[in-house]
Amino acid sequence: MLPKDKGGVVDDRIWVYGTRGLRVVDASVMPTIPRANTQPAVYAVAEWAADLIKEDHRHP
Repeated sequence: MLPKDKGGVVDDRIWVYGTRGLRVVDASVMPTIPRANTQPAVYAVAEWAADLIKEDHRHP
């Protein structure tokens, strides 16, 4: 994830800048493309995002 002023589209909790209630969880949140197969990196992002979402729902 990149800061908004550097061209990023999501913050460190995968909320899309300039929106309310919208998250993006796919390869587009990675600022650089891995040189190897992207599938493991996408799985890692998805697992991390799932943890963030669960954490946000535990604390209203």
